[in-house]
Amino acid sequence: MLGNPDMTIFRVLTWCCVIVLAVLSLLPAQELADLSLLPALEMARTRLSPQLEHCLVYAGAAAIAMAGYGPSRGSMRIIGWLWMCAGILECLRHFSPGRHPSIEDFAASALGALCGGLAVALLWRRRFDQPR
Repeated sequence: MLGNPDMTIFRVLTWCCVIVLAVLSLLPAQELADLSLLPALEMARTRLSPQLEHCLVYAGAAAIAMAGYGPSRGSMRIIGWLWMCAGILECLRHFSPGRHPSIEDFAASALGALCGGLAVALLWRRRFDQPR
């Protein structure tokens, strides 16, 4: 199990992830394009599909959250919380100029949170179930 300083670091990183997710999810399309130094129509975040990006980012955020909160909060609670965040952020995109909510993006985010959270939970289980 992680020591207290390690857990504190991961807890801070968890909230940093949530803030970055919120900013990048709700940033108006033109301002997001300005960050990329490319015109909005030519903006390409990565070569990955948007849904795969959502899945990977939420998997990472869930893994970090599990490292910080997992032992005390429980895997399903953390994964559920990330699902709720993904849903709220997706709905709020409706109010961001040039951005639109997408059920596919939400599903990819939820799948990523599930995969990342369960991966860490299974690693912990395997680590602590081994005979000493």
